[in-house]
Amino acid sequence: MPPGRTLARVGQSSRVKESQKHSDRITAVLSIRADGTKMPLLLIVKGRPGGDIATKEVPTYPAGPVYAVQKTAYMNQRVWNMYLREVLKPELDCPSVLLTDNLKYHLSKKSYKIMQDELYSGAFLQPLSANTTSVQQPLDVGVMGPFKQMCHTEWIKEGKVVTATAKRLVMIKRAIKVWDGMKEDTVRKSFEQALHTYEI
Repeated sequence: MPPGRTLARVGQSSRVKESQKHSDRITAVLSIRADGTKMPLLLIVKGRPGGDIATKEVPTYPAGPVYAVQKTAYMNQRVWNMYLREVLKPELDCPSVLLTDNLKYHLSKKSYKIMQDELYSGAFLQPLSANTTSVQQPLDVGVMGPFKQMCHTEWIKEGKVVTATAKRLVMIKRAIKVWDGMKEDTVRKSFEQALHTYEI
């Protein structure tokens, strides 16, 4: 996670080459139960599915998270289906509601079909109301904010890494470390605050 500003010597360009900007991009998908139980991370690595990253690097990554390789490191239908089958399904042990934003992949017919046909414990997909994710998304402030801040803090502590392969591995280890350090009580309180539910 780079800082918000680029510094350069007086009179020189501060421009960063496009190829250097996002070569090491990953996306961390955080999933948490309302009781504060953390589910495994889904880490989406930038690369070509079936390419060298998927076949040579991913098998060497630390155990624990589920890894996906996607050309822009963003969610798409294939990665979302992987999330439902490999992250969510093993964690379900009782009837559950999966709260999502309105990303088209979350609400596709394929998603509903997987939820209905493959997740046997009575899991239901419930999107948040349209155009309300900025105020209703339960994990944005209480979990995502602290997660990003702690990742940034860890990044500042790390030494310089040169190769894209090493950068990806360092980012993955950083995300795992921060996720493992996230307290379940913090998560539970953010759900209670966002959904206005409190234990009596």
